[in-house]
Parts: sequence; structure tokens; C-alpha cells
Amino acid sequence: MPDIRYFEENGKFYKTDSDGERYRISFSEELQLKNLKAAKENKRLLELNLYAKVIIALLLLFLTATIIFIFYRLDVINFFSGVLYR
Repeated sequence: MPDIRYFEENGKFYKTDSDGERYRISFSEELQLKNLKAAKENKRLLELNLYAKVIIALLLLFLTATIIFIFYRLDVINFFSGVLYR
């Protein structure tokens, strides 16, 4: 199977074979290329979205654990009752 490469020139899409012949692609091929490009971009954005959600979830977990630990330590040293009864 020949190596086919696609490229855009002056707003029109062309393809070249491994032998160097240059062809204007059909409208359906052009639509398929646009859809493929959009699907790749969508996949990249979804991956970035996933990474952002994981980072936010880890940050919330860390903050929750920190707040729980702070409340536990404040309860151990009797901070609230010491302030109230002074």
C-alpha cells in the first residue's frame, strides 16, 4: 500500500502518494479529515479535563484531611473549652 500524505494548500486539501503524484482529495475525504482532526482535539481536551479533575479531587481530599486533623488536634488540646471558660 502506498504511503499517502495529506496537506492543505491555499485552503484546499491535497494528497500525495509515495511516488510523488499530487491529487486533489474529494469532499467526503475532506470531511473525514476534518472530523478526524476534531476527534483528536476533542480527545486531547478530554484528557486534560480528566487530569484537572483528578488534581482537584486530590486537592480537596488533602484539604479535607487537613481540616479534620486540625479539628482533632484542637479538640485534644482543649482549645475551645479553654477559651470559653477563661
